[in-house]
Amino acid sequence: MSQDDTKSKHQEKTTAAPRRGCLGSLFGTLLAPLFGPFRMAMTLAIVAAAVILTLTFSDFLRDPLDGFLGIFGFGDSDPVEVDSTTIVLGIQEMAVLETIEGTIQIEKTVVDKGASPDAEIRVRYISEIRAGIDLSLITEDDIVVNEDGSLIILLPPAQITLCDLGKPDVVDRTCTDIPLVQDCGKIVDGMLDTAYDRGIEELRETAYELDLLSQANDEAERRIYDLIKGLGYENITFKRSELILPDDPSCYSTGAPPNVEQPADTTGSEGS
Repeated sequence: MSQDDTKSKHQEKTTAAPRRGCLGSLFGTLLAPLFGPFRMAMTLAIVAAAVILTLTFSDFLRDPLDGFLGIFGFGDSDPVEVDSTTIVLGIQEMAVLETIEGTIQIEKTVVDKGASPDAEIRVRYISEIRAGIDLSLITEDDIVVNEDGSLIILLPPAQITLCDLGKPDVVDRTCTDIPLVQDCGKIVDGMLDTAYDRGIEELRETAYELDLLSQANDEAERRIYDLIKGLGYENITFKRSELILPDDPSCYSTGAPPNVEQPADTTGSEGS
């Protein structure tokens, strides 16, 4: 046998794995079934710890991120109206129950300073408003026939019967979409809501500035006079009720009128 063969056998002997003793084999046999469940439990524990760590880290970053965005002007804010224009396009007569109709142009400019840069829209409405007297409320007690043949008629109170702001026409719009940070669709919707709420209020205010209720009374008296004159009565005195009726629900952004406080004296006052 050569020296190389002897050396090779010697290396094989020295690199062979050491044998376990009887006690080691016994422990290996007993613990082997536990290694599978143990590894599974350890894996679940590590995953749970990773989830908790991620949530904690996200909570930690949320406030600093909000603060960082706030530095650059991003954040929640209520849109604010900065400009308004109202143009009365025309007033025309209507039927007996709704004796006056107004066509009014309302233009609103709304700014949302929560956007970065500031978002702004200018929106225009061609609106319709009506006022009238519900003559079906007249009873026999409201008509007095005097011995000389003259008449006294107490009219029901006039009221605003319709407020229709109309469809919004966006004349101008400025907003910068920034993915994951600024959604212009949501911002513009908020500004349109603000423009509508303020516009419907302004429509009511304009009706009272134009004194549409008095115009409705005047027109109702003229038409009733023409009707009764044909029956042979010419001496007619109209009295106007001092009761205050709420405006139509369409005249309020909330869809419901507030409680109306009545005057102390509701006996009526003389009209034309």
